[in-house]
Amino acid sequence: MKLAIVGGGPAGISLALFLKGTRIDATVYEGLGSLGLKPCAWGVLSDIEKIIHVPKESIISEIKGFKIYLDNKLLYDIRKKEKLGYIINKPLFLKILSENIDLRLNSKVVSKEGKILINGKEEYADKVIFANGHYSLPSETTIPAIQYITDYNIDPEIVEMYFYSDLLGYGWVFPEEGGSKIGIGGYAKVDFLKEKLNSLVKGKIKRFQGARVNDYGVLEERLNGEYVGEALGTVYAVTGEGIRPSIISSKILADSLLENKDFKEEFKKSRLYSSLKTHSSVIKSAKKSNSIKGLERVLLKADPDLVIKFAMGDFTKIDLLKLFGRMIF
Repeated sequence: MKLAIVGGGPAGISLALFLKGTRIDATVYEGLGSLGLKPCAWGVLSDIEKIIHVPKESIISEIKGFKIYLDNKLLYDIRKKEKLGYIINKPLFLKILSENIDLRLNSKVVSKEGKILINGKEEYADKVIFANGHYSLPSETTIPAIQYITDYNIDPEIVEMYFYSDLLGYGWVFPEEGGSKIGIGGYAKVDFLKEKLNSLVKGKIKRFQGARVNDYGVLEERLNGEYVGEALGTVYAVTGEGIRPSIISSKILADSLLENKDFKEEFKKSRLYSSLKTHSSVIKSAKKSNSIKGLERVLLKADPDLVIKFAMGDFTKIDLLKLFGRMIF
């Protein structure tokens, strides 16, 4: 079986890697000339190591704690002895993972009438998988996100998350090589986001970046085995984390292909699906009521360890009841 994977992000690269050496011959087609160019904060939680190796060379720092703010007021300073995750150099991470797969850069893909054209030339594939991220998503399923790369030296073991009583969204300060990434995203005009972001900026600004990110959750109509990663909606809506859930979605798809199982059924049975759905339910509930008071109450009153479990997607129904009551059920 010949598989064409459109997009060389975390989902596309990992899918090809999971299929390496099997009966499925996978080729990744990336439209750009290099990998990992989409702006993001580069955070990956450590449980991803259960399914994929995180190359040591790609690790910028180990994360052992969170600071969580509401309206720029510190609510929680949570520090653990154990490692919670990493800040990675995403381009280097993807480059190393791609060394053992068939990757073709500068490859513009058009799918038409069951055929694919690569830079205008027809190529054969038994199946096409779209792993092209937010580029393939309807605009109503994404929000704008912007960030500055600065020389501000944050504690390399801590990430900071910012929530606001007048914004359905979030801000962040994450460690970066030689400084930090300071950003914000949400349901607002970019000018409003910039105004909020200016209150967070520290240090000298090196450059400005912007992108759109999914906060809708899984697009059910795309659970047909033809989409994976952010193109499927695998981003945690409350926190914006996308690298880890995209890779997990690729593992589920790879296993489904190799075992001749229905991807939709397998995906819906997964913890990933249920946790993504819960995150999106929180956002949808807030949008429906035009208020983020429920989320605000959670941040103000919740057990910090429960907040971390929710952020990581590692929670039970009992945990959710403790956090949100029946707001999302």
